[in-house]
Amino acid sequence: MNRAQHALAVRDLSKTFGVSRALDHVTVGFRRSRVTALLGPNGCGKSTLIKILAGFHSPDGGDVEIGGEPIETPIEPQSAHARGLRFVHQDLGLIEQLSVSDNLALAHAYYGTPTLSRLRRRAAEEAARQALEVLELDIDPRATVGKLSQSDQIMVAIARAFQVSGPSDHQTVILDEPTASLPAEAVDRVLAAVDKISSAGGTVIYVTHRIDEVVRIADDVVVLRDGVVAAERDASQLDAGSLSDLLFGAMFAVEEMPSASSPDEVVLDVESISGSRIKDVTFDLHRGEILGVAGLAGCGRSELSRLLAGVQPIAGGSVLLEGSPVSPGSPREALEQGIAYVPPDRATMGSIPEMSVRENVTLSDLSPFTQAGHLLPGVEKKAVGDLLERYEVRPRDTERRFQFLSGGNQQKAIIAKYARLKPQILIVDEPTQGVDISGKKEIARVLRDLAVDGCSVLLASSDLDEIGELCDRVLVLDRGRLVGVFERGEINEKRLSELTMTEPLRSELE
Repeated sequence: MNRAQHALAVRDLSKTFGVSRALDHVTVGFRRSRVTALLGPNGCGKSTLIKILAGFHSPDGGDVEIGGEPIETPIEPQSAHARGLRFVHQDLGLIEQLSVSDNLALAHAYYGTPTLSRLRRRAAEEAARQALEVLELDIDPRATVGKLSQSDQIMVAIARAFQVSGPSDHQTVILDEPTASLPAEAVDRVLAAVDKISSAGGTVIYVTHRIDEVVRIADDVVVLRDGVVAAERDASQLDAGSLSDLLFGAMFAVEEMPSASSPDEVVLDVESISGSRIKDVTFDLHRGEILGVAGLAGCGRSELSRLLAGVQPIAGGSVLLEGSPVSPGSPREALEQGIAYVPPDRATMGSIPEMSVRENVTLSDLSPFTQAGHLLPGVEKKAVGDLLERYEVRPRDTERRFQFLSGGNQQKAIIAKYARLKPQILIVDEPTQGVDISGKKEIARVLRDLAVDGCSVLLASSDLDEIGELCDRVLVLDRGRLVGVFERGEINEKRLSELTMTEPLRSELE
């Protein structure tokens, strides 16, 4: 590795979480004044690497060099900033109540002494204007950030990261999936900004799942897989097809699970449903079927779940449940109509962590445990104990505080909470997020058993292994639109990636 040509380099960098190794002796360099696409499937180690560089995680071992000089680990954010590292995370970290210039000034301290407030504000606005002009952005420095469009907010975050204080100033800007939640027409602005940064002498590390963006802007490509560097290439040697092969290669090794789907019996018929991001999505769901919803970050899979579950209002289209129209205005209404919803965030949306397991499980409907307005604690406790046994929630302690269960057992308890009501449709969004391997297998078994019992499951997940093992069919979304449907046995990560490219690249690969 040539130190002189690298703006940033890591050597033998490792990080372990429990028994899981996120990074395994990673050695890689990022060349000066170039755009390096940092790629890899979910769980490959990209986020861990970025968080180590940002000072959020401490590495178990290894070295980091900036501009050929070592920096002490764990990295202090102030030291990284002083050495030219800049980050645009998926959470932009902007203060929406402040102006554009104030947000930029907070990061770079344009303000002078307290007695010169007007001069300081003028200086801050002028500095912000110059930073925006470097990227050819037509954004008013005095505008309140919270009133800007999502794409403009991303542009402000990029401008804040790439503020050059002098002709010799050199910076490395790390962008973590900046276009994930943007519509197609806004992506060009981000890519143009990236090009401006590299043209002005900046180094860019660009994290993305979108192969078409790599083809358009990358000079170099680094691929991580299972915590190791799987490939380093000059982007000029790659096209969309070879990039796809490099990233994904072989088909999934799918563990076959029995299907309970009844293809001739449609339970849910969704016609041209739309929301704020979802546009004209049409599909049906069969009795006993597990239907997956997959796609890259920002594709709309969680919004689709929220629309059907009554969490978010439907802007257009129709939904028929066994032939009758439904339009739930809340999760409670959806549940009364036979649609249950398990949200992605167990702690804040799916439970009350401070309450007991028993209280959480019965909270959705206390009627079986009351008589003449009085709660029957013995009946409630026995019913919940039976549910914990059936769904293998451990420990089988109805009075244990919910927050003290493991992630997998929390999720099984939440599924049990709704499964006891025997819904016709169970919508689960990221059911195994933050769950260990054994917990994932148990949740998969629970969902398949529910399908065998006649419940139809809509499974939205970013875990493609999970999608491949569990689902009878898979809907693929890209930027809010349905771009493909897989039948059972056709599911693989490479094809999913190809379906989420822009239209010209899809045609090229067909």
